[in-house]
Amino acid sequence: MKKFKKYLPVLVTVSLLGLPPRGWSQEPVPGTFTTIDFPGAVDTVECCSAILNINDEGQIVGGYMDAMGTGHGFLLKGGTFTTIDFPGAVYTEALGINARGQIVGEYIDAIKMASHGFLLTRRGFTTVDPPGAINSYINWINQQGDMVGGYMDMDGSFHGVLVSRGAFMTIDFPGASNTFGLGINSKGEIVGGYVDSAGLNLHGFRMSNGKFNSFDFPGSNTNLSACGGLGGGVSYTDGINGEGAIVGGYCGADGHLHGFLLSRKEMGDAEDGGASTDIGVFSTIDFPGAISSFASGINSEGKIVGGYQSADGHYHGFLLNRDQERFSSLGQPETGNENANSATLSDRASRLHNALPENVRSVLRQRLHLGRFGIRLMDQQ
Repeated sequence: MKKFKKYLPVLVTVSLLGLPPRGWSQEPVPGTFTTIDFPGAVDTVECCSAILNINDEGQIVGGYMDAMGTGHGFLLKGGTFTTIDFPGAVYTEALGINARGQIVGEYIDAIKMASHGFLLTRRGFTTVDPPGAINSYINWINQQGDMVGGYMDMDGSFHGVLVSRGAFMTIDFPGASNTFGLGINSKGEIVGGYVDSAGLNLHGFRMSNGKFNSFDFPGSNTNLSACGGLGGGVSYTDGINGEGAIVGGYCGADGHLHGFLLSRKEMGDAEDGGASTDIGVFSTIDFPGAISSFASGINSEGKIVGGYQSADGHYHGFLLNRDQERFSSLGQPETGNENANSATLSDRASRLHNALPENVRSVLRQRLHLGRFGIRLMDQQ
């Protein structure tokens, strides 16, 4: 097994919070689910982007895979889908959007086959790569324009990164072998995931005012190999809103991936059977009848987006309206791709595997446990 570099001390205060469950249960977050499928796509989320994200205006970004195994980003605004492709890229996924409509994400270039972060504004695309990065991604942008993501260094280790006013700041959870930055809210609170020093277990973290808090969903399997390689006490902590509510995914004791909502409440104030812990109240998010589910974004109104795998093996996005309001009609895409065939899962995995060179697949596999890109990338290995 590869030896990971020892952690270099950082000037932050660390607080590791134990999470003994209090009346732990699997009660779901109440609300109304709506499926989100990019018209004509083979899969929405998971194969191309395991996440959706939503801003305070209700606009949603994500990714989908077309019939040829190519990944594209998309914007869903006012019931209309628009494809997002970084110019000249062989792969694009949109990962975050703020209330100003600024979009961030990741693309793979056609020359070096390396991954890069990007920012999309009304002026167009801008590449966002931390200094010294071999591969990078930008996962979220807040109202102030601060961006959070991650990058891989020359030694193959991952680090989180905060980009604020053009300056890059590395985020490393103390003692971790790898750290992934995934979300930031308007207060500057950052969430993400980290792998322990042994490289065996994955946990979530929240960083607020320079202080790290570590957390796992109570009763979850933290081993990276669990849930078909998507294991972890928190498989990813992708979204945090202004009220500090966090969403993500975890590997359950049942061997399946589930979404979660972590709300800031007073101790013992769990609702709907949620698990009250020292860091807040956990509740499970499972799309009805799905094989697996994961949550990835939450806005100030408490609307949650994520994805799920249906019984036929396909992947879909979802919107969870906790106020019981119905989502508007999803409309039609501006870049029509409605003739995509319904190839078998093995055919789709083969096309995607063949479309990406080994160095790119290596990067995707290293991010796999965070829910990125989908486990079928590994089917042909």
